[in-house]
Amino acid sequence: MKLVLFCPTADKASGFIFWQVNIILMVTVSAKKRLESIERDIIPSMFVGVLSKDDKWLKKTLEDTLPALETRALRLAMEAVESKECTLDDPLCSEERIRALFKDTRARLEKEHITRESRTRWQH
Repeated sequence: MKLVLFCPTADKASGFIFWQVNIILMVTVSAKKRLESIERDIIPSMFVGVLSKDDKWLKKTLEDTLPALETRALRLAMEAVESKECTLDDPLCSEERIRALFKDTRARLEKEHITRESRTRWQH
């Protein structure tokens, strides 16, 4: 992260003096925590305001966002097992459960979209 501050001065060339402050944040978040975040925060946020989202959003979400997120979740689950954050018996890192979660998410998004379209069709 780079923070640049400036203030007016009597400098004849530009009229400003710039101070540059470099802030470097090094944060390591475990694979298990990132996986939990996908399940707890990202997937539920897709349903917020879903009735106001359009066909373009749904298409991009179903064709691009969800498959990429599923791939990432599966990779994070493998990383968590390899780093011994999760065991093979841990449901959070279960490949079958992750695939089922994303399948259910796709089905729910499609259902919400159909509901939205039927409501808008009957309101006109």
